Amino acid sequence: MKLSPLDIQHMEFGRTVNGYSRQQVRDFLLRIADEHDLMVREIQALRDEMRSQDEKLEDFLASEVDLKRAVIAAERIGNQMKENARKEAQLIVKEAEQLKGEIVREAERRLKSGRAELSRLERAQTVFREQFRGMLQGFERSLDNLPPIRSANEAESRAKPAQPAQPAGTISDSPS
Repeated sequence: MKLSPLDIQHMEFGRTVNGYSRQQVRDFLLRIADEHDLMVREIQALRDEMRSQDEKLEDFLASEVDLKRAVIAAERIGNQMKENARKEAQLIVKEAEQLKGEIVREAERRLKSGRAELSRLERAQTVFREQFRGMLQGFERSLDNLPPIRSANEAESRAKPAQPAQPAGTISDSPS
């Protein structure tokens, strides 16, 4: 049975000729020493457990601080990533718009060049037709001015002076 502080304060020892009974005092002191030893051990165990719990608490608090820093850093990184993605998207859109402008300008330039080439070809075609028509009209006038074609006999008779007829079988001196 444990001694309470009241038990210790109200403890009474039997009297003997020399004072209190030595045996009772020794038994009581042994009892107090045993209980005091138990309490010291219990206090030491509780202090050790309290230190261990304090260390765990410090670890938890340090972990909490680290987690808070990590969360703040993650939020900051997330915000930076969003901002970078937004800026990159703006750059991509800007580049696409510039490229679109260049493509449109190139297409307009090529369209203008194509139209100019088409116009040039149409003029060249018109000039060619007129020149060809003129050439055909020139040929037609030349044909109209040509003397009529005569038969081969008629043309031969006009080209040679009349020669006397030679008898058959004779050789003529002039080549034919």
